[in-house]
Amino acid sequence: MMDETDRKILDCLRNNGRISNKELARRIHLVPSAALKRLRRLEESGIIRGYSCRIDHSKIGLNMNVLISVITAEKVGNIEIGSKLAELPDVLDVFDVAGNTSYIIRAVVKDTSGLNDLIIRLGNIPGVVRTQTTLIMNMIKNELSLNSGPDEL
Repeated sequence: MMDETDRKILDCLRNNGRISNKELARRIHLVPSAALKRLRRLEESGIIRGYSCRIDHSKIGLNMNVLISVITAEKVGNIEIGSKLAELPDVLDVFDVAGNTSYIIRAVVKDTSGLNDLIIRLGNIPGVVRTQTTLIMNMIKNELSLNSGPDEL
């Protein structure tokens, strides 16, 4: 069970995953050893799954962000194709969804040629029937996690 102090820890880490334990403790009004103990408990419980860096893909030449709906011939509940989609290096996210689409993926590519190559690779996966691509014009919000609201967590 999380309390308000745990929520403060998550908010601090969400804004700066590289914060030192000393600074974290100062911000949440605990001694460093108590802050570290709480942090370790959040990690061990799986609430904190890991730490990562955020990359500006455009700075490394990947200028096109796309969402691709993937329609498959898979039976409901089977996610074998989804696992294959997740292996593609251009693919950032794979969502198994309900509705007319089997999966929605988010990918980054260099340009239209790179997008064409990705769509061809998608089409070569056995069981993929059709794709529909949506070009992301502007990323207005892109967060790694939600704010830890008062009682939701």
